[in-house]
Amino acid sequence: MVKARAPKEAKNTKSHLKSRIDFLQQAADYFQQIHQQESSTKEFSDSQSSTSCTRHEIESHSSCIEKDTTDAEPANAVGQSSSASLLSNLSRVYVSHMRGVSLKTQTRLSVPVKRAFCKRCDTLLASELTCKHEVRNDSRGRRKPWADVLVKRCLTCGTEKRFPQNTKRSKKLSERHKDLAQGSREKSPTEAS
Repeated sequence: MVKARAPKEAKNTKSHLKSRIDFLQQAADYFQQIHQQESSTKEFSDSQSSTSCTRHEIESHSSCIEKDTTDAEPANAVGQSSSASLLSNLSRVYVSHMRGVSLKTQTRLSVPVKRAFCKRCDTLLASELTCKHEVRNDSRGRRKPWADVLVKRCLTCGTEKRFPQNTKRSKKLSERHKDLAQGSREKSPTEAS
């Protein structure tokens, strides 16, 4: 009365799910890059308009005042800010969908993919744009170099993710017990003689 073994799944049975997860990740990256480019070009254009305004002030004060009083520029700025926020929200939605698909299908995300976004708000973590990196060592006087921890702090929600940066990893508990057992065996013959 032996149970028949269930046939194993074929090698590529979840390939459509993995490709869907990859697509969602690429789409989130794409929209995040567009959001970053728009925000950087907006800052650049704002700095250019302020410098051009100061040049015009020197030449003729009235032309600068006319530029500032036009109603077309504030409406355009509102449209740009709303589209930029939509793009950042769209990338967060895609990351949320990616996490949902991986949870529902029980497929694991790779470590670099999991480290690329915030667990709390699903923002893609781009260094110096959406997160800050710092290496902390909470030991006294930073005496223990193996206690270094890389801390990524999300600028959107303030969540911190910690990643150990130690090169010397501690042994697993089972390995430590084996070493203790071997050490006691080696000592016992020398003590007996």
